[in-house]
Formats: sequence, C-alpha cells, structure tokens
Amino acid sequence: MTEGTMTAVETLARDWQPWPLLLIIAVVGMLVSIVWMVRSAYHLRKIPGPWWAPYTRLWLFRALYSERCAEVYLQVNRQYGPLVRIGPNHLITNDPGLFRQILGVQSKYNRGPWFDALRLDPHNANLITERHRQKHDALRAKMAPGYQGKDLPQMEKTIDHNLLFWLEYIQKHALTTPDRHVAFDLARSIQWLLFDMVCHLCLGHSLGFVDQHEDCFGFQNVLETRLPIVEKFAVFTEVNTWIKVISRIPWVRRVLPTPQDQDGIGAILGVAEKTVRARVAQGVPPKINETMLDSWLRNGVDPSLAVSEVTIALFAGSDTTATSIRALMLHVISNPIVYSRLTEEIRGADKRGQLGSPVVSERETKSLAYLQACILEGLRVFPPITALRERVVPAGGDTLNGVFIPAGTNVGLNLPGLLRHEPAFGPDADVFRPERWLEATPDQRQRMDRVHELMFNWGSTRCLGIRLAQTMMSKVLVEVFRRWDLVSLRPQQPWHSRCHGIFLQKDFNVRITEAPGSTS
Repeated sequence: MTEGTMTAVETLARDWQPWPLLLIIAVVGMLVSIVWMVRSAYHLRKIPGPWWAPYTRLWLFRALYSERCAEVYLQVNRQYGPLVRIGPNHLITNDPGLFRQILGVQSKYNRGPWFDALRLDPHNANLITERHRQKHDALRAKMAPGYQGKDLPQMEKTIDHNLLFWLEYIQKHALTTPDRHVAFDLARSIQWLLFDMVCHLCLGHSLGFVDQHEDCFGFQNVLETRLPIVEKFAVFTEVNTWIKVISRIPWVRRVLPTPQDQDGIGAILGVAEKTVRARVAQGVPPKINETMLDSWLRNGVDPSLAVSEVTIALFAGSDTTATSIRALMLHVISNPIVYSRLTEEIRGADKRGQLGSPVVSERETKSLAYLQACILEGLRVFPPITALRERVVPAGGDTLNGVFIPAGTNVGLNLPGLLRHEPAFGPDADVFRPERWLEATPDQRQRMDRVHELMFNWGSTRCLGIRLAQTMMSKVLVEVFRRWDLVSLRPQQPWHSRCHGIFLQKDFNVRITEAPGSTS
C-alpha cells in the first residue's frame, strides 16, 4: 500500500463521525417499534378501551400504582362495556356469562403468566400458582378434604379456641370504660386473629399473634413491602422469567425466602418445615386428622410442597378473610339502620337461648337470616380480591361478547365490577343494603346467587376454603356484636386501605364498649 493511500485512509478514519450511523440505527429502531405497536394494536382493534392501552402495559401499571385498582377496573368497564382492552394483549371483563365461559369445567382456558409472580420459589408451583391444568387438578383433589373440613373433625373447635382467646384479649385490653379510653386498631387485631386461626388449623398450634398482638416474625411487614413489587411483576411478566433464570445462581438465590430466615415469609417457612419433618418422622395418624397438614400428607401431598402450602394458606386464607370481616364491620357500624337490625337479631337470639356458649356454633349462625344477608352483601360490595387472575385464550381463539379473540390473549376477571352487575343486583348495586337478599323474589334471588357465587371462582378453580371463611366470618360477627358496641373514631377517614390485588389495611380505630345487658 502506498504512502498516499495510507494517508487517505488515515484521513478518512480521522474525519469519520459516528452520529450518522447512530441516527440511522435510531430511526430504524423507531420504525420497528412503530410497526410492532401498530401490529399489537391491530389484532384486538375491535375491543374498546383507553386510547393508549393497545400500545403499552403502562395503563395496567398505572392502575396498580394508584393503590386503588379496584375502583379503576370498576370504572373502565362502566365506561367502555363488559369487555375492554387494557393492554397490548390484555382484556378485562365484568360479564357473568364470560366468567362462566372462561372458568367452566369444560373450558380450555389456562391460568396466565400472572400467576408466576406469586410463587414463593420461582422453580416450584403450589396450588394457587400451578398453571398446568392436570397438575393443578391432581393437587387440588389431594388438598380439598383438608380445606373443606372433611378431614378435620376438630375444625370448629379449633376456630372457637382461637376466637375465645381473642375475645378475652379484647375484653381485657381494648374496652373503653368510664375510667379509660382506648382507641383500638381493629384492622390489625383481626389480622392477628386470622393468622393464628389459620396457622392452628394447618399446623396444630398458633404462632402467638394474638397473645403478643404484634407482627410476629415481621410477616405482615414483608407482605406489605413486597406485595406492591410482586404485583408489578404480574404486569411485566418478563421479570418473572429473568428471576427464574438468575435464581439458579447461588448468591442470587440467597435473596429468596428460605426456612433459615429469622423473620418474614422465610421464618414461617421454617416453622412449617419443622412441623412437617416432625409429622413425617412420627407418621401421620391413620384415621383421625387433627390438622390440614395431616390431611394433605395422608392424601399424598409431597412434604416439601406441604411446607409451601402452609405458608400460602396463611397468606391467602387469612388475609382475604380478615379483609372481609373488616370491611363488613365498617359497613355495619357506618349504617345505623343495619347496625340496629343486626344487633337486635343477634342479641335477641342470645336472650332467647338460641346461641350456644361460650361461642356460637356454625349451625346456629346459619339460622340468623339478617346476619347471613349482611355477609353476602359485605362480600359483594367489598370483595377481598381485586387481582385480575388472568386466563389465556386457548389455541384456535374464542368468541367473547360476539367478538373473535385470538389465542394467547390474556383475559382479566374484574371481580368488583362483576359484583356490581345491575341486571342482577338492581340500580342501587353500589349501595350496601343487606335487605336486598331478604326482599328478593325467588327469581331475583336466583339471579343474585348465580352472580355472587362467581366471586369464589368457578369450575376446577373454585375456592376450597369457602366454608372455612364463612364460618370464621359468621362467628366473629356474632360474638363481637353479642358482647359489645363499636363506634368508628374517625368517620371521615375510618381506616387506611391500600389495594394491591388484595387489601392492606390498618388504622381502623374504633371505640368498643359493653353492650347493654351484656354478660361478657
């Protein structure tokens, strides 16, 4: 190569600037992004929704970030109709018919990637997070007798034991008297009660939440700090895939909860693991189960999975029931007509000797018609779960609301919107009015029942703990209003409630006083 040629090359290299190439790359990138966005928007173009939702998942992210997603979901269906587009590949529905179509036993819809975000271990699913239908159904069959109480002859006795201990705590520490004023946080206290109840049912002993009346093991704190993060992973599901991959690295895996942790979810895993090992070592009793864990192990649940299931039961079972009780109590004490009628029914039955002592029985609570109407109405106007629990449209696509929906589309289930369905519940569907359940004609009651029952899911994913939750709710409500009167100390802002798929609630401060004629 000549000296002149070298000089020319050197000169060219010296004068070359990267900006034109970077500009070309940026333009190409923008064009690819535009094509992708247009393509994403096109395949569900017939479904109405917020104008920017087809192009980004940020609409969903914003709804969750607001900490009031239940209200956002309710409003978006009211504005755009029963089937709404809320993301590039995401729909939401509040239509009872579509709920049944998607959740039915014969449905081919599967759980979407949303459920992966709830895994305690990225590599192992449990009853709530298992997306493979056959695996889920097999595990469900093994766990159903325990959750439904069929294998737990002592279920009601265990509930009563924990409830009595809690009532004694209230009587001793929370009552306002002429000589003492107590502002009592009912939200936290009910949470501690439910933690102990569910743990006792699962493991055969409580963890001391009521006795200490504080967040043992920092369990609640971990839920309140991590759940808002986890729910974002449910939108940007790619993060779950990354976590699953990098969690195989030993030093990264140490960040995940383990039974060796001293607090949080890991500490609960440790308690569960210790109990499971003891059960396996001594052999599960052959005929009589005392705990859910005994039932699960006898029915073939793997011991390592049982550890995870105990923790999930403590989280999912206790929090949702606690929210239901808190919300119902707030609605009752905020409505003088309802409060008067409910306390009159409970205290009247008590005076007539129709309620057992020291705790009302499950059978006796079912004879209190207005109480049961209040529970139905409380669950309806304030369902404890607002997460969309997305299902994936099966291969070949499906027709929803008269529109063909391509395979792979995520369809979210708007439970708050479903339970405000005016054709079923009437024009005052937003109002807490227990009387609707007692005044309805047989046809009206059937329509309401058929919609209301969908709040517990449907088909092969129907909630296994319905009886357990309803029994707990009924007993707590009867025993509280049998003994005491409750008044909200801050009616303008009665509590602090954050919505993250479930509700995180505190500062529900009330004044509790002895009811007239109470013998507690």
